[in-house]
Amino acid sequence: MNWPLIIDTGAKYAARFGGTTILASAVLISVDVLFRNLDTGIRLHSFELTNYAFAAAVAFSFAYAVTQRAHIRIDVLYQLMPVWIRSILDVLALLLLAILSTGMAYFAWKVVAHSARLGARPNSTLDIALALPQGLWALGLTWFALVTLALTVRAAIHLLKGRFATVHVETGVISESADEVLR
Repeated sequence: MNWPLIIDTGAKYAARFGGTTILASAVLISVDVLFRNLDTGIRLHSFELTNYAFAAAVAFSFAYAVTQRAHIRIDVLYQLMPVWIRSILDVLALLLLAILSTGMAYFAWKVVAHSARLGARPNSTLDIALALPQGLWALGLTWFALVTLALTVRAAIHLLKGRFATVHVETGVISESADEVLR
């Protein structure tokens, strides 16, 4: 099995899901505004639904950002270091992101469990169990954590095998040219 391809493809489709969700939210808001201006009496609860959708879309898109090395890192001194130090920093950055994402997923699921236990519902006319949109959000954060953990393990294995350039090319800061990686 080609795990890097599976991870990249899964992250790409999760990001597409997120993007489609944002687009659907825009359409929902537009239709809701149109219905209100036409005084149809139809309410689509666009504000509430798009809040839920945005949280899920962002959570699912985090995994794609990590596969594309799009998360922000401060790299002022990083660019001046040799590739073996950069690769250690790259793995450390991924490890810290894996810890953060795992913590986010863990606490998101605690929120879902708490809401489910309470039978929590929003204080609005849209009467749905809060655990449903929160569960989708937590699922996105869990996907982010799993992708980050998988990339961390892969990079750590390369690091332990002395493949510093591979670690750097796969996980390092994108802003530099390929020639700089090998110095």
